[in-house]
Amino acid sequence: MPQAPLGVALAMSCKSGTGMRQNLEILKGISSLLRERQPPGATLESALENLLALSGTEAGLLTLLPSVNSPEPLTVRRGLPEDLVTLFAPPHQKNSALFEALEKDERVSLDDMLRSDTSGNFAEIFRREDLHFFVLYPVRSADRLSGALGLASQRSDPIAERQKEYIQTALEVLGGIISNFQLREHASKLCDDVVALQEMNKIISQSLNLDQIVHRIVAEGKRRLGTSQCHLLLVDESNQSLAGAATTQSDLDVRGLDIKFSEPSLAMTALAARRVLAVEDVAADERTNRRLHASLQWRSAIFAPLMTKDHPLGVLLFSEPSRARAFRQGEVARAETLAQQASVALENARFFQAVSRSQREWEATVDAMQDCVSVHDMTGMVIRANLALAKKLKITPHKIIGKYCSEIYNAQGSGLLPCRHGRSLQPESFTVEEVELPQIGGTFQISVSPWYDKNNRLAGSIHVAKDVSNEKLLQQQLIQSEKLSAIGELISGIAHELNNPLTGVMGYAQLLQLRKDLDERAKDSLLKINSLALRCQKIVQNLLSFARKQKPERIVSDVNEILERTIELRNYDLQVNNIEIERDLDRYLPKTIADAHQLQQVFLNLITNAEQAMLEANGRGKLTIRSRTDHKAGRIIVEVTDDGPGIPEIHLSKIFDPFFTTKEVGKGTGLGLSLSYGIIKEHDGNIYVRSRAREGASFVIELPVISAVLDESGMAAQKTNREVQFEALIRDKRILVVDDEKYILDFFSEVFRMYPTHVDTASNGQVAMERIRLNQYDLIITDFKMPQMSGRELFTWVQKEQPHLACRMIFVTGDTVSIETRTFFEDSSRRYLAKPFKIEEIKEVIHQTLEEVQQQ
Repeated sequence: MPQAPLGVALAMSCKSGTGMRQNLEILKGISSLLRERQPPGATLESALENLLALSGTEAGLLTLLPSVNSPEPLTVRRGLPEDLVTLFAPPHQKNSALFEALEKDERVSLDDMLRSDTSGNFAEIFRREDLHFFVLYPVRSADRLSGALGLASQRSDPIAERQKEYIQTALEVLGGIISNFQLREHASKLCDDVVALQEMNKIISQSLNLDQIVHRIVAEGKRRLGTSQCHLLLVDESNQSLAGAATTQSDLDVRGLDIKFSEPSLAMTALAARRVLAVEDVAADERTNRRLHASLQWRSAIFAPLMTKDHPLGVLLFSEPSRARAFRQGEVARAETLAQQASVALENARFFQAVSRSQREWEATVDAMQDCVSVHDMTGMVIRANLALAKKLKITPHKIIGKYCSEIYNAQGSGLLPCRHGRSLQPESFTVEEVELPQIGGTFQISVSPWYDKNNRLAGSIHVAKDVSNEKLLQQQLIQSEKLSAIGELISGIAHELNNPLTGVMGYAQLLQLRKDLDERAKDSLLKINSLALRCQKIVQNLLSFARKQKPERIVSDVNEILERTIELRNYDLQVNNIEIERDLDRYLPKTIADAHQLQQVFLNLITNAEQAMLEANGRGKLTIRSRTDHKAGRIIVEVTDDGPGIPEIHLSKIFDPFFTTKEVGKGTGLGLSLSYGIIKEHDGNIYVRSRAREGASFVIELPVISAVLDESGMAAQKTNREVQFEALIRDKRILVVDDEKYILDFFSEVFRMYPTHVDTASNGQVAMERIRLNQYDLIITDFKMPQMSGRELFTWVQKEQPHLACRMIFVTGDTVSIETRTFFEDSSRRYLAKPFKIEEIKEVIHQTLEEVQQQ
């Protein structure tokens, strides 16, 4: 189209003989834009640059008007301010006298612009920019105004007369370029329409998820029609309404949209008429639903009904909230096509939902079962399995399909022999077995029964496997607990019998040590007797602490000393078993507040476990015990390390679990490390293990450093003051001591002989009753277990006959661990002396009791 004008221009250039080459190159540059496929903005930039060179002006603009294929305006500028360019952009283009002149194919000069400038905007900008020349040329394509070219200069007449003809030629070429734009836009939109249909088909074929489909529909609808928003309303038969299902408007609660069938609305009008409805001004239409209009705030919209052959599905809305818009026929047709495709997608999704709902309900019911369930065909192959079985096998349910029952349910060691499936195929048969299933993990009770199809023909079998591993473990734990309880009772009885003579040995050794007339040899012998008696006492206490859980006794404790005592307890066995002990104890380890007996129990557990592991692996070994201080963390660190076989990595996470053990039956309860873990946690500490296979194991204990209120010198001073207070409290008191062991009565008599008191004794509860009836006592010390009448029975009698004496009673017992004894002491709140005891302990308990009586 532009070749003829271009030829005329070239001929004119040849005739003039001046500037011909330059003008020719510029026109070639503009013509070459016809062949390029760069974006419209870049093309207009290049065209404007060439037009400025052709005209000899230094500033200008090139603007395109909105069209059917390019609804958005486009403007490029060079050397002109933004506020001037804005005056040529929408909405100034509409109803503008300047563009009316351009529509008539007339040029607009600077004087024309100033005459039409009622607001003075042009005049002000021209003065500010010192512009003395401005002209607007119309740009036409396909016999319609497509845009405008503006040329400006600070010179009054910059364009030579001969250049104006070149400019006109260039504008005709530019019109061809714009026509190319529009053709490409139209072709692109046609391609996009095909793509849109393909996208909708993808929705239909690739997804049957209703939620995904509705969101894809509105997203594609908005993109394909180019509207600001797209909304989808679906028929809700239960509420007799159109309900919001999806929207592209992010700030809109689409689920809150609801239009009753009985309400007037454009959406219902389109649905009832079964045709697309395009409305340029929604607010002005009397059929508009005002509630919906207030929610969507639209100005123009397309209502496309979604229909199937039998019934309506909903309405697809394409809305433009910012301006009234006359939708083109192509857009209406595109909306109808999208609605048809959306209808097919929605109907398929709903049909799929209905078909799959019953299957999901069945699967949900079976998957909710804790038992493993599988359905097998006549060959024994799995055709369906529930989630519980998949979890046990550590695979997804669909991967079980195709396996045979012998692969899943055969007992350990039976290989792939025919399983119980075959037996279940007998009519009316039902089998139940309990087997170990290593492939699933645990002990299972398996029941197998036949199942029949809808024609009542035998179709296969149903396996239900109930995990009874926990029940079996609980049975074993109960048996173990009963054994431990019996051992505890036995130890408790033995300890009680040992404590009585130990009380005498320790007591008399302490009394003899107080004598002043002994030589050094005798003193040394007594010291050894007392030391050995204390050792026996600790052995008995350790036995009792393992037999029964004792009340924690938090005192200032030396962790190194507890470690030494524990090593001493196991030293003989370790030496006999060729276990070398290496001590690496921090001499400056701080003391802390802790229960020494409980810590000894923990250390003993770790040492015993290490000893057993090394013996089983090597028949000998080396045990390293370290202590150190983490000053930064304020913690005491104890490490017990062996050179045994180590702990397999698979067991490390379960090593502190109750009843977990890797030892053979009869060699461990699985409680030692669990109890140790609990004790350390009660002390606000931490215990963990480091181990590698064949490299030994190292158990690490961390304990917080808790300072005592008084240092040792302060405690010594406090002890001296308490001795003075004790002598004052006990002065002139009358005391009754009741015990069936004469040597214990004699021991108490010897102790109280050192103080200004009067002491009576009684060999049993009956004698004590007579003494109490005849005398007034300030304090009664009685054994808890005695023949004829126990200390407990005596206490009950005192409560009834002389209740004022009940708070003055102190019990002596060799059994502090039995439930009966401990319950009595807790309920009665009475103090007691645990055999064997030291003289200082006797004095302390008496002091506390008499001091409490004085305060009442």
